[in-house]
Amino acid sequence: MAAPFVKHVGLAQLAGGQAVPNIEVIDMGPPLPSGRLMHADIIGSVDLTADEQQKIRNFIDRHENEHLAIKALGLTPANIGQAYCICPHAIALTEADGRYVRMRFSCSGFVFEAYRFANIHLIDEQRLPAVDLSMIQEAYPVLSPFLNRPVVRDALGLSGDGPWPIMFCGYLFHALDRSSQQIRQTPHVAQPGREQFT
Repeated sequence: MAAPFVKHVGLAQLAGGQAVPNIEVIDMGPPLPSGRLMHADIIGSVDLTADEQQKIRNFIDRHENEHLAIKALGLTPANIGQAYCICPHAIALTEADGRYVRMRFSCSGFVFEAYRFANIHLIDEQRLPAVDLSMIQEAYPVLSPFLNRPVVRDALGLSGDGPWPIMFCGYLFHALDRSSQQIRQTPHVAQPGREQFT
């Protein structure tokens, strides 16, 4: 039997050990943050200093404030690209005149960038495997029906026919499935077929 495809990831609201199955998380639902209890099938972690924890908290606060307006409007397939992206994992949304509005993230991109803000580089994002649309639809089951529409795909960064380099959630758990020393020394290089995690 194939290992399960990891479809979502978030940051635990509280540091330290967590009670499974329900963990209070901050995640790019979308919207950001959804601030909800999540059933966790997998937990990954790295030992963080107080300074690193504070940097991640600052990162969350900054982007939560950026997303308040779009959160109030509600996200639909027509406007999801205003807050969310799939490829790349994070990209700035700007006005026509170039003014910065907010950062858009995938769920894995939000977690990756939060750690990177604390100077912990989990994955080598320049070496992500390229995948086709069917695998992306498996990873994003809620969005899957909408991803058949080119206008929605374009809004989420999936222009053209692919394949696309996607930061899947499973890659983060493989990155975190190492010692804290290894995590801090070397970004994980994602491998094709490692979207799953057991």
